[in-house]
Amino acid sequence: MSSWRIASSYIIGQGHIAKNIPCQDRTFKLINREFLKLKANRKIYKNRKSIKITKNILDNKNSFYGLSLADGAGSCKYSDIGAELITRKILEHIKVNFDDLMKDANISFSLTDYIEKELNNITTKDISFKDLSSTLLFIAIKNNKFIIGHIGDGVIGMLDKKNNLKTISKPDNGEFSNSTFFTTSVKYKERLRILKGTLKNAMGFILMSDGVEESLYDKKEESLSDTNKIIINWLKYNTEKDVEKALYNNLEQILSKQTSDDCSIGIMRIT
Repeated sequence: MSSWRIASSYIIGQGHIAKNIPCQDRTFKLINREFLKLKANRKIYKNRKSIKITKNILDNKNSFYGLSLADGAGSCKYSDIGAELITRKILEHIKVNFDDLMKDANISFSLTDYIEKELNNITTKDISFKDLSSTLLFIAIKNNKFIIGHIGDGVIGMLDKKNNLKTISKPDNGEFSNSTFFTTSVKYKERLRILKGTLKNAMGFILMSDGVEESLYDKKEESLSDTNKIIINWLKYNTEKDVEKALYNNLEQILSKQTSDDCSIGIMRIT
């Protein structure tokens, strides 16, 4: 397995600016590249001596790559805090427990228990559990295996090795198109959709909140636009830092103009 590059960005929506509400979208990435030190003998023919050369080789078996995104509930006062906390905590937890979670037949319940515990840890007399509501989308990869999770709306897409796009997790809006499920919903344990397995044909992934979804996803056809291919492939030719600048510029200048909502997007690609 090759190394992965990851980039993400988010921006406040015009509707939130008008109402003096903070940006409630958040993204987080967690990359832990491990390296092996390999020693080899190399002869220096000029004086016929042999010296030891040390070379660092990427250890794909133990390297971890994670990307998460959350859209805080607009009606909840501290949903920006909940979104920021849970995007970080979920990847840190999966990184430490990845191998056990891959074997866990009840992984959705294990992860929702963890999410509930972490959100409860920051509740106070002024901040209730419900105040921290958000959607949650994440992808975690280790040793050519993946864990993907999704609560609520937003979209997760995959780019395969033939440059074809596939929607692998569509928005969960419940009974009404303008409603969704959150990390604090009564039935959230049943609404966390989990995919896990071995990477075979994947070349890249994209996560987006419902603000970006309005521009890059066709709800009727349940399909992603070809623009997503271009965006994911930015990571093939550019650094993560440069791609994050490009993502922010596109959110600011194009995608945010199509909605009053906050916008967030995250991508990852094999290099």
